[in-house]
Amino acid sequence: MESKSHFEDSPRGSDDESGMTLLGEQLKAAPVRRSIFQRALKGAVVAAALVCAVSVLYTAVAIRRLSSLSAVDFGDCGESRTVEEARAMGCKFDPMSWIWVRPECYDAELIADFMNKTDFSWHTEPKLTPESKVPMDIIFRGDHPKLFTQKNYHSVHCTVSYMMKKMHKAILEHRPIDTYLMDWVHTNHCEMVLLNDWMHEDTPCTPEMVCPTWVRATWTACKRY
Repeated sequence: MESKSHFEDSPRGSDDESGMTLLGEQLKAAPVRRSIFQRALKGAVVAAALVCAVSVLYTAVAIRRLSSLSAVDFGDCGESRTVEEARAMGCKFDPMSWIWVRPECYDAELIADFMNKTDFSWHTEPKLTPESKVPMDIIFRGDHPKLFTQKNYHSVHCTVSYMMKKMHKAILEHRPIDTYLMDWVHTNHCEMVLLNDWMHEDTPCTPEMVCPTWVRATWTACKRY
């Protein structure tokens, strides 16, 4: 009886010992696998961070290089604000903006187009008499920094008819822009001109119904942004 019990108990004891041994090996292997996974995860994170850093650096360098290549300063028309200095520096007079501007910012085609579409005249006195009219060749030369003209000149000058079309062309064709077009003060000026028309706060007219306005030359710089 004893030997039978002994033989029956022996296999069960062997199974328990084998199970304990296998469980121990699994418990020992678990930290090893976790350690390998953690190292792999850290390596992947570091690699991704390096890729992102290199990508950002490359993009920043590319943008900086593109900006340095595309941004160009073409100079100005002088600090003394005289007709003589502007001419000596090679600048041209734009009668639709009434500015001295670098050749790179001078749009001869646009100026000719709108000068041909309009019938403006410029005068040395506000009554706009025929005797005070300045010849067009003198106007294009820019001899007179300040003159008088018809009031609706400002509306054409400020709206899509000229200034906005000039800016639109510059954006589409990546052309340089004069500082007068970029001047926020001038934008506010045009806003007031157009609002005054809309609210009928018009320039005082003469008894002969001549409604003049005056124009004053501006000396500008020219840049490609």
